[in-house]
Amino acid sequence: MSPSANFKRQTVAATLADALRERILNQELEEGSALRQDALASEFGVSRIPVREALLQLEGEGLVVQVAHKGYTVSVLSCDDIRELFDLRALLEVDLLRRALPRMTDEVIAKAWSIVETFDDRLKHKAEEVNWGVLNWQLHSTLYAPAGREQTMRMLQSLHRSADRYLRMQLKIAQRSNDRARSEHARLVALCEQRDGVEATRLLNEHILTARDELLDFLITRTNGSNGVDDKSKDDRQFR
Repeated sequence: MSPSANFKRQTVAATLADALRERILNQELEEGSALRQDALASEFGVSRIPVREALLQLEGEGLVVQVAHKGYTVSVLSCDDIRELFDLRALLEVDLLRRALPRMTDEVIAKAWSIVETFDDRLKHKAEEVNWGVLNWQLHSTLYAPAGREQTMRMLQSLHRSADRYLRMQLKIAQRSNDRARSEHARLVALCEQRDGVEATRLLNEHILTARDELLDFLITRTNGSNGVDDKSKDDRQFR
């Protein structure tokens, strides 16, 4: 295969991955849905090769899984999976912010404020839900980028993508979560602007773990009418 043909195939696979990712995050493809390679190839007018490569990419992001004798399906995260995902986020993000703060420039702060303003506006409109996860990642990654930890950032982006479909669902329905996210994002950037590392990392840890608890409470209540998550998840909210 020539270099140009290989590049074209990779570009098609990346485009397919973007389209399928958005369908999964927006719940057009529900948890457990089968992803038939022949059907997808026909729908997008491509061969099975870029479809398979797109599914492999999404598998690496935790959005699809390969099941023996069944092919690929949209992944289903249990409450324990979600709890672990957010716990990992808290560990990685607090460490990244701590490393980033001494290197944070005024330009980084200005960019973060710009994203906060855009995010604040988009959260008011449910029609903009497609952009919520993107903007959330843009804000967090902007604050952490000065740490210069590229491998950690790649791992963290995968965690954000895995949680995005659930957060969208929660923010669409729960105004309390919507308001809290807007307020805490602004407070976090203000603390970074003041270079208050102690309070900024404490707030970030609380921000992530409170989102975890609210999301688990929302999902469990939606599923079986439970009154909330168990106490063990809430014990970790105080930053250590």
